[in-house]
Amino acid sequence: WRPWGVVTICVGICTMLSLASPTACGFTAPLAPRSAVRSASPSMLAVTDLVGASTEVSNKVWDPLKLSENMDESNLKLVRAAELKHCRVAMLATVGWLWTATGTHFEGMLSTSSGVSFADVAAAGPLLGAAKVPAAGIWQMIAAIGALEVYWENKYPAAECGGDFGVPRVTQDPAKFKEIQLAELKNGRLAMIGII
Repeated sequence: WRPWGVVTICVGICTMLSLASPTACGFTAPLAPRSAVRSASPSMLAVTDLVGASTEVSNKVWDPLKLSENMDESNLKLVRAAELKHCRVAMLATVGWLWTATGTHFEGMLSTSSGVSFADVAAAGPLLGAAKVPAAGIWQMIAAIGALEVYWENKYPAAECGGDFGVPRVTQDPAKFKEIQLAELKNGRLAMIGII
């Protein structure tokens, strides 16, 4: 069976919505010790304070358009929350794509009214299978994802919480936690490139 054909479609739609959503929210890494002081206020968060801010480009912040120079702490949290959300969606999309490509799918009908089975979607492959999903199903996914976005942003505003949802941490060791966060960022960045 192929559950990931539909999951790939859902994740693709979620990716599109999260790219267009100004309320993108995800997990934000805790702050590392301050390594850069901003001229406006010594207590403000700088982009160099974020976990993974410079690990891919020789410990330099890659910001060719200098967008981070005019951001305050809430904007930096919002941008990091959006990056982490996109990372997670891309990781799910990559797994969904690979799973669908193996030929695995659910048994039964995707839409009884349109006569589309999960096997029909699976036989078309990951890309063409999305075209077989009825419009009503696409709109149901968009409505569900939109409702979750609105609910989650109202409960945990990205500009304030930066993605800290109060979930207990995997480890209490700050160094190990920073390493886990960096691994999530690196895997997510790779998945964002990979799913293209």
